[in-house]
Amino acid sequence: MIASLMPTLNNVRRLALLAGVMALPGLAVASPSGVMGPKDAPDPGNQPAPVASFISGGRAVSLRSYAGHPIMLWQVATWCGSCRAGLRVLARNQAMIDKTGIRVIVLRDYRNGGYPGIGITKFAERAAPGLMHDPHFIFGDDTRALYTLYNPHHYVDVYDLIGKDRKIKVVSSTPSATFGRIEAFIAAERS
Repeated sequence: MIASLMPTLNNVRRLALLAGVMALPGLAVASPSGVMGPKDAPDPGNQPAPVASFISGGRAVSLRSYAGHPIMLWQVATWCGSCRAGLRVLARNQAMIDKTGIRVIVLRDYRNGGYPGIGITKFAERAAPGLMHDPHFIFGDDTRALYTLYNPHHYVDVYDLIGKDRKIKVVSSTPSATFGRIEAFIAAERS
């Protein structure tokens, strides 16, 4: 009886191995590109910030609800190492940020950029737990509309600095490497 099953088991193993080998090229195509947003993007020319909503705490929140405050709208992928590093840099500068009126909105890319990863809450808890209950930091998820408007190139780590006048002042990436730009924006918005 067992001997009669052996060819069947061997065929199943061969088919499983063949299926795995055939899937490898597909995995290579589907892997994240790792393309970061531009660190030195051209000046957005004070273009008006599009109105869109994101999801936070299970409800839709409009960017309009932060009228009168400067905003850092940062789109991250929760599998992104530079995004974790950027959140840690913001945590190290939390006291300075808290003295300002800026709102740092950290959003998990729409569908996490198409790749698996933890949710935004877990991401923040692991990278910078001290920010979770700070009113200057808002964590949520992109909606398709917001993602399309603010990240049409589907970058993995991109932020927009939006002034109190609702105009985009800076588009950049990788806060761990560009925090000086964020600091200069905060200073300009204070005056």
